[in-house]
This record gives sequence, structure tokens and C-alpha cells, in this order.
Amino acid sequence: MAAAYSGRPQITMPYGLGDTTDLTDTLAVLRLAGLRAVVESHDTIRLADGRRARFPSLTQRPRGEETDVDLLLLAPRTVTVTQIALAEQTATVLLVDVDRRRVWIDGKQALGTKERWKDAAPIYFTFAVARMLAVNGSTFDGLVRAGLTPGQVDDALARLGKRVHRTDIGWESRQVGGLVDFAIACYPGPGGVRTRWTSDLPLVEQAERLISAGCRISGRAISERPGYPAISKREMPYRLVAFTEEEVDMAALGFEPDTIGYSGTELIRPADPTIFLTAAAAGFKDSTDDTITANTLLRADFRNDDDAASLQEVRDRLQFLADTGYDLRHNLLN
Repeated sequence: MAAAYSGRPQITMPYGLGDTTDLTDTLAVLRLAGLRAVVESHDTIRLADGRRARFPSLTQRPRGEETDVDLLLLAPRTVTVTQIALAEQTATVLLVDVDRRRVWIDGKQALGTKERWKDAAPIYFTFAVARMLAVNGSTFDGLVRAGLTPGQVDDALARLGKRVHRTDIGWESRQVGGLVDFAIACYPGPGGVRTRWTSDLPLVEQAERLISAGCRISGRAISERPGYPAISKREMPYRLVAFTEEEVDMAALGFEPDTIGYSGTELIRPADPTIFLTAAAAGFKDSTDDTITANTLLRADFRNDDDAASLQEVRDRLQFLADTGYDLRHNLLN
């Protein structure tokens, strides 16, 4: 047993008839994860902390030889998504992926590259970083101060790959303005729950009431708000779009459910947790940031000429700011 890490095979021998199992590679991968283990019996290993882990086996054990185990040991030739989900949801499963050198224990992945696209959250954080880097760039610490965790920033930068690069003054788009269209057009949408409401109040008054309840308005409706020059004054849209982080008592604000679905207010409680974060980082108090506003315009279900013109206006403004910001950072200050 002491030779487990000296290159010699460690083969378990089942009681009676059955298949032998070579644990050499499994023990080696566990060791990479900091989990030293030894073979204790034909289907059981013991970790350095004293816990036993056992293979599921059809081989019958002799009477009186049954021992208590703490973990179910899985080390299949091909690890499936179902087995990973089991290991992440069950603290008593020890899953070893020998081929890809991955280990799960205590409900967490202890070794190896994580599955990056298994849920939407990492995508949202990636686009949040893209929005914050699109115009002015930022340092790693600056992105963290905006409200992201270091792990989220690190993962987002890795996902953005060659779209971004690190300079002497921080991270920014590799191509000037290159993140603008990417952040607008490739953003998968906010997800979450959408409800539609109607009111006899003018849309401007509806916006005021929603803002007072903590919502942020988006799309062409911000053209009626003071201090937002991103969109020129145009005729108000047929529908107001508002984002909220919390439940809103719409009836108390003077709204009722919209049964027609054509006009009124669309209230979105997004699955994307970064919409309010990036708006605050951009200095907006009662609307979404310009990139989310542009995406709202892009996704309008009945986009008219005013919506299209406003979208182009926001995009052009972001591209101009990105170009100007680059000059200020790298040329005019030198």
C-alpha cells in the first residue's frame, strides 16, 4: 500500500468472483487535489482525514466484514453531467474524473477546470465586465470596487479572451470600441420575469412612480428624463420598460394588469444580477446604463423608426466615447 505513489499499480481484489479495479490513477488524481488516500479493502479507500470511501459494487461481502463508510466513491471512465450534479448536490459523494484530472468532494469541485457554461450567471458577469470596459477600461481592483467579486472578474476576463487585454493602466478592449457592439448585440437579454401593466397616467408619470419605487427605466423612455443626452427627444414609445430588483406593488402605484399586451408598462425582474450594478458604476441613478438601454431598444418587439434611430444614436455615442477615452488615456496624456 505504501507504494501507491511510486508508479506501481494498486489493484483492488474483490471477494469471490468479480472484476478487479486499478486504483493507481484514481489515487494519483486524488493526491493532486491534496487528498492522500490508501487502499483499505477490495472496494474501500481511506483518506488521510480518516474517512472511508467505497466503490459501489455488486460483489457480495463476507458476513461480519461490513464496515461503516463516509463517502461513495465514483471513478467512472467517462464522467457524466448527471454524476457531476450528484457530486455537487451530495456532500457524501467523492467523484474522480481521471482523464480530465477533476475531483469533487464535500459538494464542491476540489481539482480541475470547472464547467464554464453550465448556467447563465457567469455569462451575465462576463457582459457586466464587457460593459464596464467598453468605453473607459478599468483596473482589476476597479471592477471589484464596482461590486463584483475577484473570482467573477477573473472568470469574466478569461471568457472575454482576446477581446480584452491588460495595459499598464488596466484592462480594456483590445480594439478601440470593440466591446461596444459585442456588449449590445451579443448580450443574451436580462431573463427573469416579465409582466405587463397599464395605467391611465401618461408614460412620463408612470416612469416617475416606478423610479420612486426603486425601478430603473430603459429604452427610449429615458429621452424624457433630464440629464440623459444619449437619446434625442423623440415621441414617447408605446411602452415603458422598467427593471426592478424587488417586488413592486403595482396596484398601489396606479397600475393594473395589461390584458391587451400592446401598450403600457413592461416590468422586468431580471435574472441578470448585474444590471443595477453596472448602471450605478456608470453614474446613472434612475435608468439602466447606455449599453443595456441600447439592448432594450434592440429587443423592442414592435421596433419603429424612432427606436431604430435611438439605437443608432446610443451606439454612435458609445463608440465616440470609447475613441475619445482611448486618446485621453494613451495619446494626449503622454
